[in-house]
Amino acid sequence: MEHGRLFIDSAGVEWEVYDESQWSIAMALDWDYPPQVDDFGLLFDSPVGKRRVFPCPNGWQSLSDSELEALLHRARSLT
Repeated sequence: MEHGRLFIDSAGVEWEVYDESQWSIAMALDWDYPPQVDDFGLLFDSPVGKRRVFPCPNGWQSLSDSELEALLHRARSLT
């Protein structure tokens, strides 16, 4: 996974989390969703959907799984 992190939420769903500012063109094409130019978000991807919350919080890589899940619940669905 490129610049991302995996976590499992309390329902047992595995999510891949990405900082939108670190996206490559290939990742943007895989998502069929253009990245933001100025206001980068934090993107969540799983078999149950894709979500985005912004702005991307500083130090998100060091957040606990429960803190990431709280962000996930605030995130807007992209699918």
